[in-house]
Amino acid sequence: MNAELEKKLELFVDNKQKIAKAFIIENELSYMMSSLILANGNRAVDIEKMNEVRKILSTKASVFSSLRDSMEMIMLAKMSLANNPEGYIDDVMEVYNKILGKRIIEYHSFVLGALSIVDLGKKSDADRIITKAWDILDSMKKEHPILADENDFTFTILLAMTDKDTDSIISEMEECYEYLKKDLKIKADSNAIQSLCEIIIMSDGDLKEKCDKAAAIFESFKEHKMKYGSYYEFASIGALIGLDIDKEELVETVIEVSAEMKKNKGFGIFTLYEKTRLMFAAMLVAQEVSDNKDLIYNYLVNGIVINNTVATIVAEELSAIICSMAIAASNTASDAVIYTM
Repeated sequence: MNAELEKKLELFVDNKQKIAKAFIIENELSYMMSSLILANGNRAVDIEKMNEVRKILSTKASVFSSLRDSMEMIMLAKMSLANNPEGYIDDVMEVYNKILGKRIIEYHSFVLGALSIVDLGKKSDADRIITKAWDILDSMKKEHPILADENDFTFTILLAMTDKDTDSIISEMEECYEYLKKDLKIKADSNAIQSLCEIIIMSDGDLKEKCDKAAAIFESFKEHKMKYGSYYEFASIGALIGLDIDKEELVETVIEVSAEMKKNKGFGIFTLYEKTRLMFAAMLVAQEVSDNKDLIYNYLVNGIVINNTVATIVAEELSAIICSMAIAASNTASDAVIYTM
């Protein structure tokens, strides 16, 4: 593990421990996600500021709002990174209301979609992006009515920001899904495979070559006697496929980071599953060594981390069912980002 990666791990661990101590009734994964957001922004947690922005959030959204409940710790971390937290949440809520429209049911993915638009400086183009995102989601539902639903809206917002038209996006998604599922026979949850496809089609390079690399990395963990998660953890593999590093070295580095993480209070076997630690280790490695500067791609893999972690939290709170969706990690966004995820 190089010095920079070690420093990033220390920041992530320290942030998580301080947040967990200050906000004692939240879900463990909420602590992990808010810590990751801050670490991605190279920021040590400021508990006083998080409490200040919590007061601002409480004046903007009710306790039952999707901007709070399972999203609250994520929102606090993101607001604490903003130079103007109140202006930031006002922008997010404006875009969120456009996404929600006249719909009665709220989804956390709508909030994350709004965050994506604001964070990437696309608020002025929100109407066009939202319209295209709904078109993409409708097409996804036609192809996979069981797999695709409003929880995918986070991803369709990001896909809508690309130059690809809806037909091309759906065609590539289907090709990727069929290749991973039927040709490579990846033994992972179907929702998780779909999430991985969403990452793969956003990155440069030959589609099948990227699928092959993802499958090879997944299998390499087994060869190292470590089983990478095949449910909500699986799509984080997508954050590793674009790294210019030898596969064996990459897998060994992720395992090393996971092992170091485990030594710290709050990261051991009584707190986190081994697969969860591997997933967060993969995110930290991907963020630190990636040279991918594609802004939307970087945000996509980071967005999937948050989107599906929240889905997991919701599942645990409501029915103790582990959410079978994918998570991925991203490198720190470049200077073009208005607000940092």
